[in-house]
Amino acid sequence: MGLPALEKKTEFWKRYDRQADIHDNKMIEDLSENLDVLLIFAALFSAINTAFISLTMPGLSSDPLTETNALLRLLVMKVDNNTLITADLSPPFNPSSNSVIVNCLLYGSLSCSLLVAVGAMMAKEWLQSFDRTGQTGPLEEQGRFRQRKFNGVRQWHLEPIIRSLPNVLLSSVILFFAGVCLFL
Repeated sequence: MGLPALEKKTEFWKRYDRQADIHDNKMIEDLSENLDVLLIFAALFSAINTAFISLTMPGLSSDPLTETNALLRLLVMKVDNNTLITADLSPPFNPSSNSVIVNCLLYGSLSCSLLVAVGAMMAKEWLQSFDRTGQTGPLEEQGRFRQRKFNGVRQWHLEPIIRSLPNVLLSSVILFFAGVCLFL
Protein backbone atom coordinates (compact mmCIF):
# COMPACT_ATOMS: atom_id res chain seq x y z
CA MET A 1 0.00 0.00 0.00
CA GLY A 2 2.92 2.36 0.63
CA LEU A 3 4.21 2.04 -2.90
CA PRO A 4 1.40 3.88 -4.72
CA ALA A 5 1.72 6.88 -2.36
CA LEU A 6 5.46 6.97 -3.00
CA GLU A 7 4.87 6.83 -6.75
CA LYS A 8 2.35 9.71 -6.51
CA LYS A 9 4.84 11.75 -4.52
CA THR A 10 7.60 11.03 -7.04
CA GLU A 11 5.29 11.92 -9.93
CA PHE A 12 4.37 15.20 -8.20
CA TRP A 13 8.02 16.21 -7.82
CA LYS A 14 8.79 15.28 -11.43
CA ARG A 15 5.95 17.52 -12.64
CA TYR A 16 6.99 20.27 -10.25
CA ASP A 17 10.57 20.04 -11.51
CA ARG A 18 9.51 20.28 -15.17
CA GLN A 19 7.18 23.24 -14.55
CA ALA A 20 9.70 25.00 -12.33
CA ASP A 21 12.43 24.55 -14.95
CA ILE A 22 10.20 26.02 -17.67
CA HIS A 23 9.25 28.99 -15.49
CA ASP A 24 12.75 29.62 -14.13
CA ASN A 25 14.51 29.32 -17.48
CA LYS A 26 12.08 31.77 -19.10
CA MET A 27 12.42 34.24 -16.22
CA ILE A 28 16.23 33.98 -16.14
CA GLU A 29 16.55 34.32 -19.91
CA ASP A 30 14.19 37.30 -20.10
CA LEU A 31 15.75 39.20 -17.21
CA SER A 32 19.31 38.32 -18.20
CA GLU A 33 18.85 39.68 -21.74
CA ASN A 34 17.43 42.93 -20.34
CA LEU A 35 20.36 43.22 -17.94
CA ASP A 36 22.89 42.69 -20.74
CA VAL A 37 21.42 45.61 -22.69
CA LEU A 38 21.33 47.79 -19.56
CA LEU A 39 24.96 47.02 -18.72
CA ILE A 40 26.19 47.95 -22.18
CA PHE A 41 24.15 51.15 -22.37
CA ALA A 42 25.04 52.22 -18.81
CA ALA A 43 28.76 51.66 -19.46
CA LEU A 44 28.80 53.62 -22.71
CA PHE A 45 26.61 56.37 -21.29
CA SER A 46 28.85 56.70 -18.22
CA ALA A 47 31.86 57.16 -20.49
CA ILE A 48 30.11 59.89 -22.47
CA ASN A 49 28.91 61.55 -19.28
CA THR A 50 32.43 61.52 -17.84
CA ALA A 51 33.74 63.24 -20.97
CA PHE A 52 31.21 66.05 -20.55
CA ILE A 53 32.04 66.37 -16.86
CA SER A 54 35.70 66.87 -17.77
CA LEU A 55 34.59 69.73 -20.04
CA THR A 56 32.52 71.46 -17.37
CA MET A 57 34.85 70.99 -14.37
CA PRO A 58 37.09 73.99 -15.13
CA GLY A 59 34.09 76.25 -14.50
CA LEU A 60 34.11 75.22 -10.84
CA SER A 61 37.64 76.43 -10.06
CA SER A 62 39.59 79.59 -10.67
CA ASP A 63 42.11 79.88 -13.45
CA PRO A 64 45.54 79.09 -11.95
CA LEU A 65 47.22 81.47 -14.40
CA THR A 66 45.14 84.39 -13.12
CA GLU A 67 46.05 83.55 -9.53
CA THR A 68 49.74 83.26 -10.41
CA ASN A 69 49.70 86.64 -12.18
CA ALA A 70 48.00 88.29 -9.20
CA LEU A 71 50.57 86.85 -6.80
CA LEU A 72 53.46 87.94 -9.04
CA ARG A 73 51.98 91.43 -9.26
CA LEU A 74 51.73 91.48 -5.47
CA LEU A 75 55.36 90.39 -5.08
CA VAL A 76 56.58 93.04 -7.50
CA MET A 77 54.62 95.73 -5.67
CA LYS A 78 55.96 94.49 -2.35
CA VAL A 79 59.55 94.63 -3.61
CA ASP A 80 59.08 98.10 -5.13
CA ASN A 81 57.23 99.81 -2.30
CA ASN A 82 58.01 97.51 0.57
CA THR A 83 54.33 97.88 1.49
CA LEU A 84 51.37 95.63 0.99
CA ILE A 85 48.50 97.00 -1.08
CA THR A 86 45.42 94.82 -0.75
CA ALA A 87 43.31 96.77 -3.22
CA ASP A 88 44.96 95.08 -6.18
CA LEU A 89 44.29 91.57 -4.89
CA SER A 90 41.69 89.76 -6.90
CA PRO A 91 38.53 88.76 -5.05
CA PRO A 92 38.14 85.10 -4.09
CA PHE A 93 36.80 82.90 -6.86
CA ASN A 94 33.13 81.99 -6.80
CA PRO A 95 31.86 79.67 -9.53
CA SER A 96 28.78 80.78 -11.40
CA SER A 97 25.50 79.26 -10.30
CA ASN A 98 24.99 77.95 -13.85
CA SER A 99 28.29 76.06 -13.68
CA VAL A 100 27.36 74.55 -10.31
CA ILE A 101 23.91 73.49 -11.56
CA VAL A 102 25.34 71.97 -14.76
CA ASN A 103 27.88 69.94 -12.80
CA CYS A 104 25.27 68.82 -10.26
CA LEU A 105 23.06 67.57 -13.09
CA LEU A 106 25.93 65.79 -14.82
CA TYR A 107 27.18 64.19 -11.60
CA GLY A 108 23.61 63.15 -10.75
CA SER A 109 23.32 61.60 -14.18
CA LEU A 110 26.63 59.77 -13.78
CA SER A 111 25.59 58.52 -10.34
CA CYS A 112 22.31 57.14 -11.71
CA SER A 113 24.00 55.37 -14.60
CA LEU A 114 26.63 53.85 -12.31
CA LEU A 115 23.86 52.78 -9.91
CA VAL A 116 22.16 50.99 -12.80
CA ALA A 117 25.42 49.30 -13.81
CA VAL A 118 26.07 48.07 -10.26
CA GLY A 119 22.45 46.98 -9.86
CA ALA A 120 22.55 45.10 -13.15
CA MET A 121 25.79 43.33 -12.20
CA MET A 122 24.34 42.29 -8.84
CA ALA A 123 21.12 41.11 -10.48
CA LYS A 124 23.11 39.02 -12.97
CA GLU A 125 24.87 37.37 -10.03
CA TRP A 126 21.54 36.70 -8.30
CA LEU A 127 20.14 35.17 -11.47
CA GLN A 128 23.18 32.94 -11.85
CA SER A 129 22.78 31.70 -8.29
CA PHE A 130 19.07 31.05 -8.94
CA ASP A 131 19.87 28.80 -11.90
CA ARG A 132 19.51 25.15 -10.91
CA THR A 133 21.81 23.67 -13.54
CA GLY A 134 24.04 21.01 -12.06
CA GLN A 135 21.97 20.62 -8.90
CA THR A 136 22.09 17.08 -7.51
CA GLY A 137 20.12 15.09 -4.98
CA PRO A 138 16.60 13.76 -4.70
CA LEU A 139 13.92 15.65 -6.65
CA GLU A 140 12.05 16.52 -3.46
CA GLU A 141 15.10 18.21 -1.91
CA GLN A 142 15.84 20.03 -5.16
CA GLY A 143 12.23 21.18 -5.40
CA ARG A 144 12.13 22.44 -1.82
CA PHE A 145 15.47 24.21 -2.25
CA ARG A 146 14.26 25.81 -5.47
CA GLN A 147 11.05 26.95 -3.80
CA ARG A 148 12.98 28.55 -0.92
CA LYS A 149 15.12 30.46 -3.43
CA PHE A 150 12.06 31.45 -5.44
CA ASN A 151 10.29 32.68 -2.29
CA GLY A 152 13.40 34.73 -1.50
CA VAL A 153 13.36 36.23 -4.99
CA ARG A 154 9.73 37.22 -4.52
CA GLN A 155 10.26 38.46 -0.95
CA TRP A 156 13.15 40.68 -2.02
CA HIS A 157 11.21 41.90 -5.09
CA LEU A 158 14.05 40.99 -7.44
CA GLU A 159 12.00 41.05 -10.62
CA PRO A 160 10.36 44.47 -9.98
CA ILE A 161 13.75 45.91 -9.03
CA ILE A 162 15.30 44.63 -12.26
CA ARG A 163 12.33 45.95 -14.24
CA SER A 164 12.79 49.41 -12.64
CA LEU A 165 16.46 49.77 -13.66
CA PRO A 166 15.59 51.12 -17.15
CA ASN A 167 13.58 53.91 -15.48
CA VAL A 168 16.60 54.90 -13.40
CA LEU A 169 18.70 54.91 -16.57
CA LEU A 170 16.09 57.05 -18.30
CA SER A 171 16.25 59.56 -15.45
CA SER A 172 20.02 59.57 -15.89
CA VAL A 173 19.61 60.45 -19.57
CA ILE A 174 17.13 63.22 -18.70
CA LEU A 175 19.52 64.71 -16.12
CA PHE A 176 22.35 64.53 -18.66
CA PHE A 177 20.41 66.36 -21.36
CA ALA A 178 19.25 69.00 -18.88
CA GLY A 179 22.88 69.59 -17.90
CA VAL A 180 24.07 69.72 -21.50
CA CYS A 181 21.29 72.17 -22.44
CA LEU A 182 22.29 74.48 -19.59
CA PHE A 183 25.95 74.14 -20.51
CA LEU A 184 25.35 75.15 -24.10
